[in-house]
Amino acid sequence: MNTGLRIAAFVAAVAAVFGIAFGAGRVAGPDPDPTPGPSTHQPSVHQGESHER
Repeated sequence: MNTGLRIAAFVAAVAAVFGIAFGAGRVAGPDPDPTPGPSTHQPSVHQGESHER
């Protein structure tokens, strides 16, 4: 096998691996538009309170 053919085979194999990984990431990746869950944020200033003394 000559050098050019080996390089071409290597490049094709690397492209195939990255293509498969990209496809698997698109299928099993995160939801592109997640719905917001319930908020657990507690406001630091309660209604009617003031920081001025």
